[in-house]
Amino acid sequence: MGQLIAHRGWSGKAPENTLAAIELALEEPKITSIEIDVHQSKDGIPVVIHDHRVDRTTDGSGYVMDLTLAELKKLDAGSWFDPAFTGEQIPTLEEVLELVRGKKNLLIELKQMAGLYEGLEANVLTLIQNFNTESQCSLISFDHKSLKTCLAFNPEVKRTLVMLGSPLLLVDQVNEIGASAVSMHHQYVDEEMISILKNNGTDLIVWTVDQKAEADRVLRFNQGIALTTNHPERLWV
Repeated sequence: MGQLIAHRGWSGKAPENTLAAIELALEEPKITSIEIDVHQSKDGIPVVIHDHRVDRTTDGSGYVMDLTLAELKKLDAGSWFDPAFTGEQIPTLEEVLELVRGKKNLLIELKQMAGLYEGLEANVLTLIQNFNTESQCSLISFDHKSLKTCLAFNPEVKRTLVMLGSPLLLVDQVNEIGASAVSMHHQYVDEEMISILKNNGTDLIVWTVDQKAEADRVLRFNQGIALTTNHPERLWV
């Protein structure tokens, strides 16, 4: 079995991107890393939530960027998943780093989109530095310009390109921002791509693998591939 990355925390057992989901992932030794998503509040605080809007995963409505941290903290981010998690809040990145520090690796997806969040990269990297978690963290994003901004701000924190589809000039894109890894949907992973990345010394992360058959198909190419999953318990059986 390759490395297991808990997607948005252990989101199959607790509401995604909450401290409850992250704590569950921290407690399971078979989970090697945790992936979270980061937006920025109206008052410039990095917060952990997947969507640009709060509607799907809280009892509120509106865009994250239009709400202050105080307003975001009033929202219930747990009861939509199960009444047992009523009162679970949207965490700040600071809270997550404090919880995870010294325990497991953390993949932080920057939900930047064409410069939507001013200063997001600098704010995230400053928090990583403040908690001395540079060696634990990797910044990931579909917005490759955002990752290049991270490279300029602090080249010591690892960067991972997230891609969808079958990209051309893959190595050129990796080398442009000095990425340590590429994150790719499992449907697009094949032997040729794995060989190209291996020859370039670039790791591969595959998402989102929730079925054993999907994992087996990818791992037959290379047992060391990291698998991002909502249901890690399905993959180690």
